Amino acid sequence: MTNRIVRLPIFAAAIVILFALAGCQNSGSNVSTVSNANSSVSNANAPSQTAKDESKEISDLLDQYNDALLKKDAETLERIWADDLSFVNPRGQLLTKKERIENIKTGATALRSADVSEKQVRMYGDTAVATLVVKISGQYSGEEGSGEFRITTVWAKPKGSWQMVAVQMTPIAK
Repeated sequence: MTNRIVRLPIFAAAIVILFALAGCQNSGSNVSTVSNANSSVSNANAPSQTAKDESKEISDLLDQYNDALLKKDAETLERIWADDLSFVNPRGQLLTKKERIENIKTGATALRSADVSEKQVRMYGDTAVATLVVKISGQYSGEEGSGEFRITTVWAKPKGSWQMVAVQMTPIAK
């Protein structure tokens, strides 16, 4: 009998959580996708104008990010990268914003070229996920880093404006 009394509140709490989560779902998607011309992925649900505007903002920030890396523009990267940035380089090493900025300033990370394709931005409320393919000629953390990579970036608004909070680079096998 005591065992049933203990399980009842846990079961009731699980039901409340389940209904609360179900209540968060709406008939329209809160996810929107904006892609460049090279991407074949689309979203059946039309994104709101706000989501389209924010997707464009993220896409523009990705362009600024690429340009800043090529120009070794640490000031722009300081603005784009969140203070708690997690960057996983092509070798699987996890680097912080401080380490990335130091690599840029010292030349340990230096790109000669970075050609972007397949850029896609998906909005999830105040979070965005961007995926792209980049053909890079250069080095990361003092080691050769040329090749073609699929890159995933995560964006949030930790200080009220969009900042990159995470990056994962994966070499594309040939």
